[in-house]
Amino acid sequence: MSVSRARRLVVAAFVVLALTGPSPAFAQTGVTTTPAPKASPGVDPTSIIGRIRQVTSELTGQTVPAPTKPSREPRMTNAQATAVADRVPEVREWIAEHPVTRTTPEFKADEGKHIVWYIRKQADGTEVTEAQVWVEDATGRVTEVRIGPQVSWMMARGVDGAFGRSINKPAVWLVLCALFLVPLVRLRRIVSWRTLDLLVLLSFSASLVWFNRGEIFTSVPLAYPPMAYLLVRMVMLALHRVRSARQRPVADETAAPDGTPAAVGRPAFRGWAPTWVLVTALLVSVGLRYGLNAFDANVIDVGYAGVIGADRISQGATPYGTFPSDCGRCDTYGPLNYLLYVPFELAQPYTGKWDGLPAAHGAAVLFDLLCIVGLGVLGWRLGGRRLAAALSLAWAAYPFTAYALESNSNDALVSATLIWAVVVAANPLLRGLAMGLAVATKFGPALLIPLFARAPFPRPRASDRGRRGLGRYALGLAASIPLLWWVLLLDGDDGVRAFWSRTLSYQFGRESPFSLWGQHTGWKPVQMGLTLLVALAGLAVVRWPRHVDLRVVCALAAALLIGTQLTLTHWFYLYIPWFLPFVLIAVIPEWPAMIGPRRRPAAPEPEPEPEPDDEASASPPDEPRGVPA
Repeated sequence: MSVSRARRLVVAAFVVLALTGPSPAFAQTGVTTTPAPKASPGVDPTSIIGRIRQVTSELTGQTVPAPTKPSREPRMTNAQATAVADRVPEVREWIAEHPVTRTTPEFKADEGKHIVWYIRKQADGTEVTEAQVWVEDATGRVTEVRIGPQVSWMMARGVDGAFGRSINKPAVWLVLCALFLVPLVRLRRIVSWRTLDLLVLLSFSASLVWFNRGEIFTSVPLAYPPMAYLLVRMVMLALHRVRSARQRPVADETAAPDGTPAAVGRPAFRGWAPTWVLVTALLVSVGLRYGLNAFDANVIDVGYAGVIGADRISQGATPYGTFPSDCGRCDTYGPLNYLLYVPFELAQPYTGKWDGLPAAHGAAVLFDLLCIVGLGVLGWRLGGRRLAAALSLAWAAYPFTAYALESNSNDALVSATLIWAVVVAANPLLRGLAMGLAVATKFGPALLIPLFARAPFPRPRASDRGRRGLGRYALGLAASIPLLWWVLLLDGDDGVRAFWSRTLSYQFGRESPFSLWGQHTGWKPVQMGLTLLVALAGLAVVRWPRHVDLRVVCALAAALLIGTQLTLTHWFYLYIPWFLPFVLIAVIPEWPAMIGPRRRPAAPEPEPEPEPDDEASASPPDEPRGVPA
């Protein structure tokens, strides 16, 4: 092609471009344009360069290829990348214990990195990736290492801020620890059970440090000693309180007619901090946690699930079996969890993407407020405003409740329903309804249904005792079924079938590296034995101990929930708030001694009449014996 012909083609291209370009003026004057010819392969017809190439292609009859990025040949060979990966200490240690059958390197040109895969073939023929190593091609530097569970579990990789973002920063975490511990201890009795209990609650932080580093084989075992201590402590507290109950005197008119125990006085919070200090610390804690939620928090899959479920319900569909692929196993919770997200989802609709999800933020804040207010109401009723401030502060300042809030999970909803079950415990109907709400959120609290069937107060009304009280409690439980579980029927019986497979069936068959049982599959018989033991304990509390009060009920409830969590295949720090309220109620107030059941003393045996003394009767009555007249 001559130079003059090339110039004419370029000029013609610009002329055609000007005539075929979009112009509002042309559209308004009725000028029509011919349809644009089909774009050449690899050409964007909407760009200026694309139009020039397209017109030139039409004039010359030749396709003008789009420019491509020059292919970049890797500097390192696959063998060199594999050699670098083999020298990583973590990989060498893991492969020594988990031998692999093959190593496969792969070069990602768009990332400029080599990925080395360590694969093991199982007995059934399936292959499992045991480790992955990313090696930067330009420098030969290892940029990322994944071993064992980290390959398939993102939460095992120690991603910075994956749960709660800035709540994990040491400065924020330590401030909350101080706000939780310092106002609640008794300085004059610093060496006490209360101090030890509070420190053990904070000791879960050691496990979290290792989790944030991605070292779950250290973090998981560290979570079990605090739970084991709290389990034993709650059981011993309940036993000691029942055994040390004093016997009621017969003349005490405050005794219940049926002989149930009572307590003298009211629970109280005793500590060095005056009430205004407790309230100030509470306000600081609340401001810190809600400020972080507004400006530096994320929504994990649990909160995302609530928003999706609310969207499905608002559209008249059941949430079970209808979730999108990016949260395909998130429909594993009870219906209340999804129903309570509906108002927030209507105010801030679901966009179909895992974005900021303001609806999840709003719901998480509501759940957290219900816990703070519920503990405040309970403390006020039990011991006045000072105990109310102490219990509310304990929740608001405890770092792991803030951890759940900043992750915008639904776990505080479980705590809220259980707290309010204690608040309304004097009414069997409301107590049963609250327990039904707890089970309709997550299924773990179902173990507490037999315990809460008992009246936890020393002087229940006549209508709340015995079979009448039990009947009202069962009625409250039953009322939660039509109130909440109708969402399963939105798609007919499909929702009912999907509910079982997506919730309980999935949980029973779940595999997870976030427990001792998941990391050591050979311990399965021990896990099953402990699970059976906890289930039997949940049934035994229906009759034992024979007499209880509110503190005993809370201690036993905490023990049952902790026992359940000790046997879970998948355990996480978000579950700590489930049993936390019961522990706080049991250990923070100074409880008066529990009075035992009233017992009437046995009738005294009549004293035998003295026998007459022959020698005494022989003496004159007016004269002392042995004295001469």
